[in-house]
Amino acid sequence: YTKAVKRYEVRIDENSVDFSLWDDKLTGTIDYFHEQRDGIYLSRGYIPVSVGLNKSLQYSTNIGSVLSKGFDGNFGFKQRFGEIDFTLRGNFTYSKNEILEYDEQRSNYPYVKRAGFRVDQSRGLIAEGLFKDYDDIRNSAKQTWGDVMPGDIKYRDVNGDGKIDENDEVPIGATARPNLIYGFGLSARWKGLDVNVLFQGAGKSTFFIDGYTVYPFKDGDWGNILTDVVKSSRWILGENEDPNAKYPRLSYGGNDNNYRPSTYWLRNGSYLRLKNLEIGYTLPKSLVNKIRMNNIRIYFMGTNLVTFSTFKLWDPELGSSNGQVYPLTKSYTLGLTINI
Repeated sequence: YTKAVKRYEVRIDENSVDFSLWDDKLTGTIDYFHEQRDGIYLSRGYIPVSVGLNKSLQYSTNIGSVLSKGFDGNFGFKQRFGEIDFTLRGNFTYSKNEILEYDEQRSNYPYVKRAGFRVDQSRGLIAEGLFKDYDDIRNSAKQTWGDVMPGDIKYRDVNGDGKIDENDEVPIGATARPNLIYGFGLSARWKGLDVNVLFQGAGKSTFFIDGYTVYPFKDGDWGNILTDVVKSSRWILGENEDPNAKYPRLSYGGNDNNYRPSTYWLRNGSYLRLKNLEIGYTLPKSLVNKIRMNNIRIYFMGTNLVTFSTFKLWDPELGSSNGQVYPLTKSYTLGLTINI
């Protein structure tokens, strides 16, 4: 379907929309996708004993099914304001998937199943703060990963059976892979001055933090500890017995109860980054021709200059749970372009 009236044109196909408005000043495309993959090759997660197969062996078959859907698009806007040429452009992709079929046994707790949730869905316990005192421990559901003390993480008894175990682990957050990817940039030119800016971002993403950089003395006296872990609020007996402290009671050699995947260690991986900034100035022709040149341009360019994110320990784009990867490089360039 195509409709063109005066300076407007819109073309609609089965899964996409293309538009051009105001003599191509505003253009763009939006595409929708819906894909179901069946017969995905998976390792069998559950084989009944009655089948008679050796359970110590690994069996695989084409039993998986995943539905993926979402949309993506791009747009551009061009306009002249007096002597200024202005351009705005952007793109975005949003996608979400759902496991339709997965080899798993029946459970009384639907939330423990993979089917019905996203691929690589984050799962863990729901933290309700830290234990205030021993009365709080006695009046709460029993936690099954060793003895707990005031200042340890308190978890929710999701199934109400009076104990905290693997059956209380539920889907939490999203996935480590962002469901939303986007970018936008603008450029402007006024006489000899030009500016180009590019922003890049991601959203709908969560991840767990862990490792000895976050869990002090997890591996004994070995390992570096992040400054935030040292200086932020921590539960300390007699000094800071705050059940809402950012970090739990300090322990040596690991803590099976505190160092489990949970909402306590879940972080938001969304961010917006000033990816590129370039500012240039081209000298007037009248001046350049006097020195027998065709063009001279001076410019400054920066890359990975600023990142806006609620997560501050390391760059969320790194996809790391402990920050032990080489960070993105921030760079500055001052240059001169001469055409003879």
